[in-house]
Amino acid sequence: MRRALFALCFLFLYAFPAAADERLSDQWMEILMNGKKVGFTHQKAMRTATGYAIEGRTLMKFQVEGTEQSLSTSQTYYLAEAFHPVRFSYMQKMLDHQQFFEGVVDGKKLRLTVRSGGNVTGKVLDYDGDMYIADAMGLLLGKKKLKEGETRRYRVFLEPLLATETMTVTVGRRMKIPHRGKQEEVYPVTMKLKSFQTVSYFAPDGRLLREISPMGFVSEAVDEARAVSFPAGTMSFTDLLAYSLIPLEKPLANPDRIAALDLRVSGLSGPGVLPGDERQTIVGVEQAKGKKTYTAQLSVRAVRPAQAAVRPVADPRFSAELAPSVEAQSDDPAIAARAGKIIGDERDAYKAAVKINRWVHENVRKKYVDTFSAVETLNTMEGECQSHTNLFAALAKAGGIPVRTVSGIVYSEQYKGFLYHAWPEVWVGGWVAMDPTFGQDVADATHIKLSSGELSSQLQLFEFIGRIGIEVAFTKAGN
Repeated sequence: MRRALFALCFLFLYAFPAAADERLSDQWMEILMNGKKVGFTHQKAMRTATGYAIEGRTLMKFQVEGTEQSLSTSQTYYLAEAFHPVRFSYMQKMLDHQQFFEGVVDGKKLRLTVRSGGNVTGKVLDYDGDMYIADAMGLLLGKKKLKEGETRRYRVFLEPLLATETMTVTVGRRMKIPHRGKQEEVYPVTMKLKSFQTVSYFAPDGRLLREISPMGFVSEAVDEARAVSFPAGTMSFTDLLAYSLIPLEKPLANPDRIAALDLRVSGLSGPGVLPGDERQTIVGVEQAKGKKTYTAQLSVRAVRPAQAAVRPVADPRFSAELAPSVEAQSDDPAIAARAGKIIGDERDAYKAAVKINRWVHENVRKKYVDTFSAVETLNTMEGECQSHTNLFAALAKAGGIPVRTVSGIVYSEQYKGFLYHAWPEVWVGGWVAMDPTFGQDVADATHIKLSSGELSSQLQLFEFIGRIGIEVAFTKAGN
């Protein structure tokens, strides 16, 4: 479930500041999770003739099905004097799968190129000139004179999500922390993206000494030898998933047969953060007494097609849901050819979607690793929920069926609680949720939507990770 891994690892890395002080341009930090070493970062800041350059690398290791595997990123950023981006490159690698991003600022546009599985996708975003790279915020803050009690807001770009968001930065009171055998004076700086919050401890000279993030992540400044060393045993990938678990007091029986589910979701950051739609109704929202959090009552129903639709769907309302994307490259010749073979001459949109759903479920090997795009999945024919969903979405779009990619949670019998998951919704006369990972032509009612849309929609998960709880009030099995 790549959504869970991103939530616990990459969401942490997105907000991780770069090495700050020009005089200490070479910084190593080790990453701990609940006290156990899981990785390191190495970032170097350099002065250039026109501004700054940052080079960085991150490596995290986990045990996946008995084999040690790694998750890594590497970045190069070129910034202007005011720390705004000029161009950048970013690579992320999960186990044996890679994705490359390149970006260039061109006037009021940010021109992006994404490479995955041999496919090259271009994307253009608006750029107003007042934007920063999230991963380079440490350089900016280290160069500024930090003032106690100061709060600033910056528009930052998260390159792996191709999204911009406001980061709120607040400087706390100067304090001392133990670091490498001595007491160091620091400014605690809180960085907040939506509800995802980290606290970075900067020395007055700009050195970053420590960072504390949600879900038990802590990073400490160390020397290179300590940063790159790992203990004999590394954390299990399944243990990592367990940290994202939303447990229930009483396990659900036969969750794949649940057609109706009423539940309460607590710990929400606001009254409107949960989406509602044809299958997920928000019955009511109330604020927790004496707290700034909210609880929503949801009613979820497994919805079947209300009426038939003929493909290809030509309705202009669904132009976005039919268009190729960075993760679902429906315009790729190999994707289009495979869609044609699967669908054949079937004109009924729902029946065609069922054919795609069953083909993906039966042919993509279930493996605790996710690819970054549909083309890569088609090349390797392996992966978890995101791989299944991306390939389904690309094939369905190529077949003229509108698709929305959903990020949410689903009940896990193995873990006896809810885990983060991805699945598609198709418009076949009405919106219907399917699950090619589980092989469900109509997704069961334990599929709770948190957001939907392209890659940038994953940013919405910042509102939920490590915050929400679930209480089930009612379930009803289907036929």
